[in-house]
Amino acid sequence: MGDVAVMSTEVDALRLAGSLVQLVRALDQALRAGTGDDPLTLADLGVLGSVGRGIDTPTLIARALRLDPARITHVTDKLVSGAYLERTVDPEDRRRWRLRLTERGIVRLHTGRTDTEAAMERFLVGLSAEELTGLKLGLEGVRRELANLSDLGGGR
Repeated sequence: MGDVAVMSTEVDALRLAGSLVQLVRALDQALRAGTGDDPLTLADLGVLGSVGRGIDTPTLIARALRLDPARITHVTDKLVSGAYLERTVDPEDRRRWRLRLTERGIVRLHTGRTDTEAAMERFLVGLSAEELTGLKLGLEGVRRELANLSDLGGGR
């Protein structure tokens, strides 16, 4: 009987993780489809948001977003080309780049947040107030725990 309970918990955890992945993918698709000639992905918006919060080197952004540094290089190249970010050489270490939001990047980040919120509302419209509250509280807890993992170097 104990093995069945463990398997049930594992299946539930897998289903929950799968639901989160599906939600993220659906959001990414909605953002790409709904932004006309200016499509940005969740990863793009995550980089803009990180820079907006003061995380201004690609290495730190990769760590904060838990993305591969090569992917961050690709994303930042795209955002610099699109005039959303500016790159400058770090005055203390000329081998390192610092990133800064441009005016266009600030506007696009704001639009991206609004677009994401609208898409989330469309996806979650069928949830009760209690379910929405639980989801929000749960995700804030997940965010906190992931930040704790980052603070501890990736593990406990």
